[in-house]
Amino acid sequence: MTAAIPSHKRCLRCQESKRAGAFYRRRNGRLSAWCQECTRDASREASRRRHANAAALERARAVDRARQRRHRWLRRPPKGGEAA
Repeated sequence: MTAAIPSHKRCLRCQESKRAGAFYRRRNGRLSAWCQECTRDASREASRRRHANAAALERARAVDRARQRRHRWLRRPPKGGEAA
């Protein structure tokens, strides 16, 4: 059973009522809480904040590299052929 998508929705960030097309759809098919404009603004601001502090940016990149290494390690094929 899928819920009907409303024709308009109120953005939780800017509090404006906008048409449903002004919101991104989430993976589950529902509309996001913030409109596309507010989502883009928040993303830009977060990017500026991350890039303003070079040390914090490098720490975040190091964490990301470690996460990627772990992911590759967990997805590697088993050694010695198939498991019994």
